[in-house]
Amino acid sequence: MARIITFGEILIDWIPLESRPFGGLDIPVKGQFPGGAPANVAVAVARLGQMAQFVGAVGQDDAGEFLRESLQKMDVNTDHLLTDPEHATPMAFVSLDEKGERSFSFARENTADLNFDPDYFAQGVFSGEGIFHICSNTLTHEGLFQTTLMGLQQAQQANFLTSFDVNLRLPLWRDPSRIKARVLDCISYCDIVKLSQDELEYLAAEEPSLTFIADLLTLGPSLVLVTDADKPVSLYMAGNILTQVTPKVTVLDTTGAGDAFMGAWLYAMLAQNVCNPEALEQALNSDAVWQFALKTAVTGGGFAVTHQGAWSALPTLSDIKAL
Repeated sequence: MARIITFGEILIDWIPLESRPFGGLDIPVKGQFPGGAPANVAVAVARLGQMAQFVGAVGQDDAGEFLRESLQKMDVNTDHLLTDPEHATPMAFVSLDEKGERSFSFARENTADLNFDPDYFAQGVFSGEGIFHICSNTLTHEGLFQTTLMGLQQAQQANFLTSFDVNLRLPLWRDPSRIKARVLDCISYCDIVKLSQDELEYLAAEEPSLTFIADLLTLGPSLVLVTDADKPVSLYMAGNILTQVTPKVTVLDTTGAGDAFMGAWLYAMLAQNVCNPEALEQALNSDAVWQFALKTAVTGGGFAVTHQGAWSALPTLSDIKAL
């Protein structure tokens, strides 16, 4: 049976819950939530009833065990989640403004996710068929960047589709001058690419956005998704553009909204049996396939922003149908 395999970081998100007076100070209380963009996507897919597997590494510590157990409770396969006895599990500290928009600081120095062994992808990870999904947080360090490229190459060789949510987190990059080249290197191995409007403008720099998207479609991808907060989502294909308005909802917390969108998009591809390059080639001629995927994705993202947290905000299929 086809499945989604996501690769990259899994971490503890410390998310604000409330403030309490303590000793004359107003102390923010943060909760320990499982997170990490590719892990969020795996959980999103599993919540919607499709098979999902996470590939990565956690430390041999309480945080790592909590994350492994959390994935398993969400019905995500952890057969290829490694335990690293020498490096700690990473953490992120989330702040929210009055509009619910996020900002991050990270404890991610020489952590388990950064030390994933590139040779591990040869250990039977890509059996059967499905979609291999990454985000750019595995591109921040040279070794892990090369590991990511190896994963993409092996996924392609195994006849998997490949998916990339760019999802830039600039504070993680020691050398921002490497961002564009590394992102484009990965895009050249991907069938599906998702960008926010801000990420699109950042990468395009002085080049017009539509010209840059056209360049991406010649580089490798068949599908380029562009999101822009609550504005309509655009899907670019060679010679075709589709758009989808987003649901009108009251935003509580945007943490994980993009991952909910991406998980719902990948769910829709599996649900329509678009899970190998041949099926993708055939589906490119059917707007109905992509209209269903777009509507499902924006509904998944719209549901997520009305709930707090990352995994706790991910919808089930009944949630999507209700919204």
